[in-house]
Parts: sequence; C-alpha cells; structure tokens
Amino acid sequence: MKGKHVIFTLLLLIASTSAWAQRIGGGLLVGPALSTMKISGNDSTTFRADFTGGVRIALIPEHFILGGEIDILYSRQGTSSKRGLDEAGNTIRYLEKSHYINVPLLLNVYLRRWNEDDEDESRIPRFRIGPQIGFCIGGNDVKEVRGKRKQQYITPWESDTFNRINYGLTAALSYWFVEVRYTFGMANVFKEGEKSVNHVISVTWSDIW
Repeated sequence: MKGKHVIFTLLLLIASTSAWAQRIGGGLLVGPALSTMKISGNDSTTFRADFTGGVRIALIPEHFILGGEIDILYSRQGTSSKRGLDEAGNTIRYLEKSHYINVPLLLNVYLRRWNEDDEDESRIPRFRIGPQIGFCIGGNDVKEVRGKRKQQYITPWESDTFNRINYGLTAALSYWFVEVRYTFGMANVFKEGEKSVNHVISVTWSDIW
C-alpha cells in the first residue's frame, strides 16, 4: 500500500508541473542496460547485459525547477543464473530474457534554476523520479550447457509465463547528454511461483530538443 501512495503522490506532482512549463521538447534515449530479477528463495540470480531505447516528451520549465516527462522505451530485460555443474559435470546456467515496452511518467527536478545564458537543459543537472508501467511482449527461456544455448520463445498470453503488465518506480540522474537510470519493479514478473520482480540499471545517451 505504501508503494501505491508514493506513486499517487508523484502523479500529483507531475500533473502540477504543467502550470510552470514554458515549452514542450522531444528527444531520444538509447544505451546499455543491466537487468536482473529478485526471486524469493533464489539467491543465484545475477545481472545480464542488454539495451534499451526510445523517445521522450518533456514539459520544460525554463524559469522554474520542476518539469515533467513521459517516455516510451523498448527494453530488453531478464536475468541470468550463476554458472554451476549439472549431474554429468557440464558447466550450466540459465537465462531469462524478457521484452518490454515501458512507459515511465517522471517528475523532473532541475538542481539549479536556468540562467540567461542557458541554451538548453543539457548543462543543468537533473533528477527524475516517477512511476512506470511496462507491457511484456515476449521473452526467451535459455539453457546454456558448455557454452551452447538452447532457446525457447515464450509469450505473455501463455497461462504459466510472464504477466503482461508490470509496474514499478524509476529514478534517474542526468547531466549533459548522459543519464543513469534505475527501475525498481513492484509487480510479479511471472504468473506462477515465488515473488519475482525486475531491477534494471541503464546508462543512456539522452538528448532533448
């Protein structure tokens, strides 16, 4: 319940920023991402590397410190297990790959006011925070034995695979065209089994016009 209260409060703050917005800008985000899943009763999960990318639309407050933003991102996520040995002594590990369309709605806090010589927001440090909703569009269940992979494509409309809807909280720090973003999942990734939530860290090139 506390998480829902935080999301509701952030939504109110983001909605209120429209009163101070001076213009609307758009931009791109693209870069590498590290993702994992925290699964109850399983301490063998670790991060796997992939990428994320998409577009952003922002309300830019050229004479205030609060703004708003909505992103539409394609994100390749998942998790990897630590390497181990099977009964035959072969090196083995498992990977779970998931594909999402994520839509974060963010409050932008500019860490200083705009100066007269500021041409854009890139030279102003920015902190972003807000709720995110994600839509799972598929994934792969991968078994790797002695470096050879066997993949099985799975879909979120199968009865025992991914939940179609995922949500959580996103926070980011931006300066110049570089942004470091962390998303903390709050909904179960899988339909069945133990509690499973996403954790994603991305470092993106991010601009705005």
